Amino acid sequence: MKIIFLTGRLKERDGGSRAVLNFAKGIRRLSNHEPVIIALNNQISRDKLEGIQVIDLKKNLDIINSFELLVGSSLPLNIFRDYLKEDGIYIVTRDELVSLSQFKQDLIYWSQGVLVSIFFWEPFYKKRGVLSALASPFLWYNIKKFTEYIKNYKLMLANSKTSAIFISLFYNRSPKGVVYPPLDIEFFRPSKDKERFILAILKRGYPSQVELLAKIAERVRMKVIGYKIPNAEYYEKVSDEELRDLYSSALVTLYPASFEYFGYIPVESMASGTPVIAFRYSGGPAETIVDGETGWLASDEEEFYKLTLKVYNEGYPEEMIIKSRKRAELFSIENQTKTLLSFIV
Repeated sequence: MKIIFLTGRLKERDGGSRAVLNFAKGIRRLSNHEPVIIALNNQISRDKLEGIQVIDLKKNLDIINSFELLVGSSLPLNIFRDYLKEDGIYIVTRDELVSLSQFKQDLIYWSQGVLVSIFFWEPFYKKRGVLSALASPFLWYNIKKFTEYIKNYKLMLANSKTSAIFISLFYNRSPKGVVYPPLDIEFFRPSKDKERFILAILKRGYPSQVELLAKIAERVRMKVIGYKIPNAEYYEKVSDEELRDLYSSALVTLYPASFEYFGYIPVESMASGTPVIAFRYSGGPAETIVDGETGWLASDEEEFYKLTLKVYNEGYPEEMIIKSRKRAELFSIENQTKTLLSFIV
């Protein structure tokens, strides 16, 4: 039987794209089912697809299409219709594709969050004030329409407990269970030979806690990916192999995101044997990091600052390296694919 993932744009360094591709790889390894990905647009090179069949619909969504999806219109997704007739298990993996349940009634929805929640996020509406102002009157309509579409799904899953809470709150339907985004943990290499520097990774476009990191960089040696921080060594772009080496050689990884539904970065760091410092109420990172064992969770900026200096100056037991790697194994392709199959087959 085919297991068919329906997704939006497939692109490298995108967490949602990586999750879909890793699920497909896991299904091929662990079952007799045939994984297929149907994407609105594919930007991932053939060698990184590793033989996974991808049907590229070659459709780029413009601003109008994106807005139509936001308010629950299924018109931009008509291109999927001809591909929903084959026998198989269909899984919708992008939140903007929720209205696909209008075309087929036995779909499964693996949610990565609540689409409209970004409009309530201060860094977003400050950066895109005009877009937020235009969209805000339609948010209630989005919630109403998405709630209707989600009722039509045969099964709904969430990518984290945090996502499950938001989905239940906004769309009035509780997911059947949580299946975390899978990580290829075999790519990452834990190392006990730590260098005395701190790694910080900021998502491009939405830098968080820049002032906090600048304050920390005055006291420690810091390497930063994604955003320039005063007194820190800056990396605009790194290859996958360079990122892996930075993770494994860093003393600790800082992930000062205010909120994340899941977040691959803390899990990647732990897979590399490097503990993570994040915020206690940051959503996904607070789920994946075990406070005091695979990292530390700070309640506010002051505690984050003090924890970072303490770790930098005093270090931590070697056991944390082992525990971090062990924790990351929970999110492996094998473990999360098995969990997914247990729900859908």
